[in-house]
Amino acid sequence: MDFLCHSANSWLILSTTCVVDSAWWGLFSSTKALFSLQLEYSTIPQLSMLNHNKNLYFLLLAVVLIWGINWPMNRIGMDYMPALWHSAIRMIVGCGFMFLLVTIRGQLTLPGKQELPLIFIIGILQLALFTSCINLGLQHVNPGRSAILVYTVPLFATPIAILFLNEKLNRNKLMGLILGFLGIMILFSPWDLTWSVEMLYGHGILLCAAILFAIAICCTKNMQSSLSPLQLLPWQLLVGAVLALIFALIDDPNPTIEWSQPAILAMIYTGILAAGIAYWLITIVGRKLPAITVSLGLLGVPLTGVISSHLILDEPITASMKIAMLLIFTGLLFVALEGRTKTICSDK
Repeated sequence: MDFLCHSANSWLILSTTCVVDSAWWGLFSSTKALFSLQLEYSTIPQLSMLNHNKNLYFLLLAVVLIWGINWPMNRIGMDYMPALWHSAIRMIVGCGFMFLLVTIRGQLTLPGKQELPLIFIIGILQLALFTSCINLGLQHVNPGRSAILVYTVPLFATPIAILFLNEKLNRNKLMGLILGFLGIMILFSPWDLTWSVEMLYGHGILLCAAILFAIAICCTKNMQSSLSPLQLLPWQLLVGAVLALIFALIDDPNPTIEWSQPAILAMIYTGILAAGIAYWLITIVGRKLPAITVSLGLLGVPLTGVISSHLILDEPITASMKIAMLLIFTGLLFVALEGRTKTICSDK
């Protein structure tokens, strides 16, 4: 146990140094890479306008930073309004921004029947239910711990794919699942927390968020669309916003909302940056970089969430959190690297 704690502590210190040192530089470089180049990606040949492949890595870094810092920012916003109302308003802000962006770019298109399943599955499972579950969980669980739990999505997507998509369970996947779920068990450590019904509910609903996201991934895996991800996103956000608003109205028809400066800034961040721009960037990166690179890069999101929650909200980073992160991330690496193995084997 001491050895694991020491290893996890060393890994966390090294990762913290790398993330903190590169944060502002990465955001500046990513912004420059995005807006200094006219990124057109509705067709693959237009992506050749990128001067250097490194610009895509800057954009991936920006997504990691935006989504990681989004965890404490989300929690700050919930101090000024009910959890489900924050989720709904955030979705509405992101939806409005994406419709404006797509309209300005001249890419606003009505979806056809072929796109409707993709729009509704993502809008309902991956946006409305997912974000609502996260906000409900954040009422009882610290943002850093929440980020680790929610980013166990690949661990749940793997058994779902094995059961319903006839994927094979091999050594890498099995090892990844064992390590990942062992990390989750350690994260639930009763010696770290004063357990209560509310605490169990918070952890449980965060895991439900991860499972919903995993189901959405598996459901949409083989779906085709004539529209680009950017053209689909506003419609998916619209479905998510409407459903999230219904949830909020049912939960609290007359909410008390304090529109203070921190609340407005948190809403701008979570709505425009996290729900709008970051999703736009990940569609650009996901189309050009290998899937294994994107998957491994996104492992930095919960790490950034833990670090930013510690810096912004003074959330303690306990020994069990360090060990759990080490085990979960190692498990996710096994699952992610399985994709690399399959690619190499198929090339041969």
